[in-house]
Amino acid sequence: MPISCSVPPGEAVPELGVRTVRGPPAGRAGGPAEVTFRLAEDRDRIAAGMKDIVVRRLFAAGFSLETALSLMGDHPAAGRIREAIRELDLAIRDFREVLFDHHRPGPPSSGRPG
Repeated sequence: MPISCSVPPGEAVPELGVRTVRGPPAGRAGGPAEVTFRLAEDRDRIAAGMKDIVVRRLFAAGFSLETALSLMGDHPAAGRIREAIRELDLAIRDFREVLFDHHRPGPPSSGRPG
């Protein structure tokens, strides 16, 4: 199903964090090399944005958990917090590998935080 857009080309859509793209000039469809180049540019732009936003949030959450863990002492829940921190570290590593190294992440660990 085609997607329609009422936003003129080149205009920003702040709610979505995107800008509409102008198509190739009239009478020119853009060759496969141009399409490949534009797709690579988009992939790199998206990867950089994801790294800036998502990885930093995951890192901040892990850091907050480490701070909370240091305040817990020998509390019975400390082990679960340590496991959650390990899972966040693995998620960040997997995220970076998928975005930048184009590898599939390994299987999730056996434990689940929560």
